[in-house]
This record gives sequence, structure tokens and C-alpha cells, in this order.
Amino acid sequence: MNLVNFRDLGGVKTSEGRKIKANRLLRSGELVQLDEEGKAVLNQHQLAKVIDLRSEDELAKRPDDRLHTIDYQWIDIMKDVQEDSSMDALLQAGELAAVDRHMKQIYTNLVENDGAKRGYRQYFEQLLATESGGVLFHCFAGKDRTGMAAAYALELLDVPRTAIYQDYLQTNSQRKKPNEALFAELREQGATAQQIAGIKIAMEVSPTYLDHAYHLIETNYGSMQNYAEEALALSKQDQKDLKSLYLE
Repeated sequence: MNLVNFRDLGGVKTSEGRKIKANRLLRSGELVQLDEEGKAVLNQHQLAKVIDLRSEDELAKRPDDRLHTIDYQWIDIMKDVQEDSSMDALLQAGELAAVDRHMKQIYTNLVENDGAKRGYRQYFEQLLATESGGVLFHCFAGKDRTGMAAAYALELLDVPRTAIYQDYLQTNSQRKKPNEALFAELREQGATAQQIAGIKIAMEVSPTYLDHAYHLIETNYGSMQNYAEEALALSKQDQKDLKSLYLE
């Protein structure tokens, strides 16, 4: 199956013992040239809506498969961010510390950039507008833009932070095979061991990046709930409605 980094957040427990409904909140990497097994998995999860968080350039080069009866929504989370996150930029980053700084800057942008805030607000608007069926949100690898989208939603559903980190870090096991294929391709193209090591940092998730995002949120807003209200314009009623829609 070539549906990469896919999972259903259904069954994840909240702090109060409730559970996220099955077949409602789904996350993955890009939905590009899916094989029949991948499409069958999406059908099994009653997919109703796709929220694509990638850039215009990514869409132009690798458009999502247009699946029948699916509501497709595009939200370019990084539209107003100027930093170059392309593979070429990562290969040219040099020292591994530079790649690490680059990744932390991505998370800074995802939390602080005004365009990213508007994008995540639109993401929640789509979640709130979908009363039934699976909502799948994704970016390219399904790890950073998607990782923060999942973390935000899980936080507002009162999922314990340990479970949020567990879901976030699951990307490393689920992207292991596609990442190894990417590294092999880059080696064939002449990438050095140092460059491959840098790409490995960029293609995996680290708890330090999620730590960094939480630190920014809590330093500047005090709590995730305050961030949701002040930065994402999600009212207490919105947050209550989110629980009604997605929790058993």
C-alpha cells in the first residue's frame, strides 16, 4: 500500500475518559497516485473530506488524486512564510545543526506566522462544518504541518499530552520505508553521507520540535486554550462543538 503515514485518530482517549470517534479524524501524507489498496483503506474509513495543507507549488507538481464523492479543501498553511523548505535547500544546509535550526524555524512559523494562524483557523472551520464521515488532513510527508494540525485538534479535544506525543512520534515508524527509499534515491544522485544525515533529520519528527511549539504557545499565550481563542479565533462554543462532533 502506498498510502503513507496514514492513521485514524479514532479510539484515542481524552483526559475525562471519552474517546475520539472512529472514522472521523484521519491524517496522512500526500494522496498521490494511490494504489487500489490505499483507496480501499480510505473507503473503509468513510472518507468524506480531504484537507490538503500543502503549497501551491507542491499541488502543481504532485496533485492529490481526485477521489469520488470527496469534498476537497486546499489550505496553504505556509503561504506567507518566506523560508525555503525544499529538498535542495535542505541538501545545501551544510551542518546538521543548521538543519535542526531550520526545522525549529518551521515550527516557529507554524505557531507564530499570521498566515499559518489563518490557515489553521480555516482547518478548524472545516472540521466544525463536517458533521459526519471521515475528515483526512495531510501535507507532503504528513509530519510537520499535519503534525501540528493533529496536535491542535487533540489538545482541544482534551487528549493528554503524552498521547499527543505518542501520535506525533508514530510518524517515524510509519515513514521508515518511504524515507529509506528516498535516501537510496538521493545517494544514487550523488548526495553525501552528511547531506543524507541532514535529510534524515528533516524527514523524521523529534519531540524537541513539538516541545518548541508548545514552549512558544505557553510563553506567549499561557495555554493552548488561550492560543485557540486568541490566535485561531476559536470561541469556547467552537471548542465545545468540536467535542460534540468528534468525541463519543
